[in-house]
Amino acid sequence: MYRSNLIVSILTVVFFILPFSAKAEKLNLKNPYIVIDANSGDILAGQNINDRWYPASLTKLMTAYVTFRAIKSGKIEDGSPVIISNAARKQPPSRMGYKQGVRLRIDTALKIIIIKSANDVSHALGEAVAGNLKNFVARMNSEANRLGMTNTKFANSNGLHSANQVSSARDMALLSAQILKEFPQYAYMFEAAAIKTPVKTHYSYNLLLERFKGANGMKTGFVCASGYNLVGSATRNGRSLIAVVMGTSSQTERAVSAAQLLEAGFQNADARIGNIYSAASQGNKPKNMRPILCTEQARSSRYDPGAGQAKINSPHLHPRRVSSKILNITTGGIDGPASTASFANIGTIPVPTKRPKSVLNVGPIVLETIGSAATGNIPLPTKRP
Repeated sequence: MYRSNLIVSILTVVFFILPFSAKAEKLNLKNPYIVIDANSGDILAGQNINDRWYPASLTKLMTAYVTFRAIKSGKIEDGSPVIISNAARKQPPSRMGYKQGVRLRIDTALKIIIIKSANDVSHALGEAVAGNLKNFVARMNSEANRLGMTNTKFANSNGLHSANQVSSARDMALLSAQILKEFPQYAYMFEAAAIKTPVKTHYSYNLLLERFKGANGMKTGFVCASGYNLVGSATRNGRSLIAVVMGTSSQTERAVSAAQLLEAGFQNADARIGNIYSAASQGNKPKNMRPILCTEQARSSRYDPGAGQAKINSPHLHPRRVSSKILNITTGGIDGPASTASFANIGTIPVPTKRPKSVLNVGPIVLETIGSAATGNIPLPTKRP
């Protein structure tokens, strides 16, 4: 009887999963991917989901999450200051290019890192929240451990390449689901198609926005070592899915791949091969995509237009429908207190050396420098002639 039930169970699982897998197979994705139900954490499909991968700017999802948590705890506010430091100013592109000393609100910085993926602002945001980047990265890793992101380690707040900064498709899906659950009030940032400054409009690199039915976030990432990564979320009929693809060859490929995975997920509601909240195994070491994607030939052969102008011919993406979800960005507007952690930066201020003991002649009285025992018995000055 047990064996009979087991066989029925296996056949049932195969029945529900095969249609999904067959659709996903057409992608010919060789690198990690995963699709999950954002509410339940059920894994609908996946491949090498625990393998370690260079996250690139998917890192900024954790930067945002740590900041959201700091706001929730009352340590900072949406209107607290982010100040562009010299170190932040020197971060390589993508960046906003603000000068040192420019001040932004915390919520403005969040919009910029989520939509524009600016490395300079992400660096400055970490300094503003935790006092310095080292402290902020420690918080990132602490949150990753708390959430059970088994194959994740952070080394910076913006995702610039580091051999010590890795994650996995499963871990990024888990983090994204957690953001949607804990902080729905910030969903509008992930849904926005662009930010607009007084000078320029910067479009999101997430090409699912404006092109996939129900798309509402989350984040993209690219460095030569990682290839093109994407966390894409979408909601249809009250059901929210998250797809993560790692190491694709272009902006368009990652968008089409994620769209196909999400579409298959919506069509196969009962598919389930596991749950992201179950313990994860240690994944394989990351693969370096630089020799494949960053040769002159590879660069010249791929189609990577500006994020707002991309034209993609795919049955899984409709022609771009220009969105009105554009967030205005200005500097200044600070109306909240700085993080108390900002005092950690005092360690960078030179400590004064001990003053030499000296005597200052001031009129008819003699004052000894502070620190002398005699300073407690200073005679009152007489009226000057």
